[in-house]
Amino acid sequence: MEENKSKSKAGISIAMILLAIVIGFGFVIGLTQTSGANNLNTNKSEFSNYSFDENGTLLAYIGDKTEIEIPATYSLSSQVENVEMNSSSIYTLIDKANRLGIKSYSIENKTGNYQDEWGNTYYQELYTLSYKKRQVIEGTDYKVTAIGSGAFQNNVNITSVVIPNTVTTIADNAFSGCTKLAHVNMPEELQRIEHGAFMNCQKLQNIELPDTVNYIGGQAFQNCDAFTTINIPTGISEIYDMTFYNCDNIFTIEIPSNVRMIYSQAFYYCRNLTNLTLHEGLERIENSAFYNCRALTNVSLPSTLYYLGQNSFYNCPLLSTVYLNNEWNVPDMSGLAFSNAYIQRIYVNDSIYDQIINYGNWANYSSKIYKLSEI
Repeated sequence: MEENKSKSKAGISIAMILLAIVIGFGFVIGLTQTSGANNLNTNKSEFSNYSFDENGTLLAYIGDKTEIEIPATYSLSSQVENVEMNSSSIYTLIDKANRLGIKSYSIENKTGNYQDEWGNTYYQELYTLSYKKRQVIEGTDYKVTAIGSGAFQNNVNITSVVIPNTVTTIADNAFSGCTKLAHVNMPEELQRIEHGAFMNCQKLQNIELPDTVNYIGGQAFQNCDAFTTINIPTGISEIYDMTFYNCDNIFTIEIPSNVRMIYSQAFYYCRNLTNLTLHEGLERIENSAFYNCRALTNVSLPSTLYYLGQNSFYNCPLLSTVYLNNEWNVPDMSGLAFSNAYIQRIYVNDSIYDQIINYGNWANYSSKIYKLSEI
């Protein structure tokens, strides 16, 4: 009898253990499925944080992620949803609508008296812009080819961005004011970086620009303090106004032979710029292009140069020696290009020495101009 009871208890114990294993296994599966569903919902939710048009342009991002990998493709659902934006300024709403590429919308004036939760009446100027849009979903109907104007502007959350290789254009102010943005993976076929695209990205570290880039707009990298060096792609022919303005920590810059013009204040206040290489092919350096580059000690100007703007190398206290490699023509100089208090020697080819000491604003440095043969 006792033996049967023991066998019965053993059977119950084994059954209970097996049941616990099954329940536990089911719980794990359920947990995994729930986790998978949550991830799926997270992905869907994240996709809906992007706004795209039907031309492949990323118009805006409203999510709160710090590390972003922009999708290369997307689709738009057939479902149309109503969207509203509120502001105390009608002009702010119109500007935002234009930036988001919204063509058809209505604006309602809701200015008037309102009550707070305690019953107090207050006056508020309020406008509501309404429009219809198709929801962004995962898919391959459209290829992302451009980061739109102001798409991430003043986003203080993002720290890194991976831009897909399908993108060829980064529009004006696309990432301006992203003060925590440190890392950007540039697309391999990028062609254009528009005005102010990365302005005031103070933590943005050195980025590698592909040679496919053929245009960099003015102020594109202004106040990018973390840069220590920058590669100028071989497709660039002009460096526009204030492109690298106040990039404090740039140490080395090489201007390739394809660059013909450096515009006003392009490298203004690059105070730690020590190594500057200007290749043959450069024709014009405009006003204040290298103003207050306080670490420069010497500069060699290419023989192709025919114009040197006012203050182009002014207030560079360590710049004591300049080499001018022109053999037959003397470049025009608008105003004073160098600080007379700092410049000590300007070496020129023997063939233009007699001409340059009496030529235009060069005559202001006549006592400091020497023949290359005297080195």
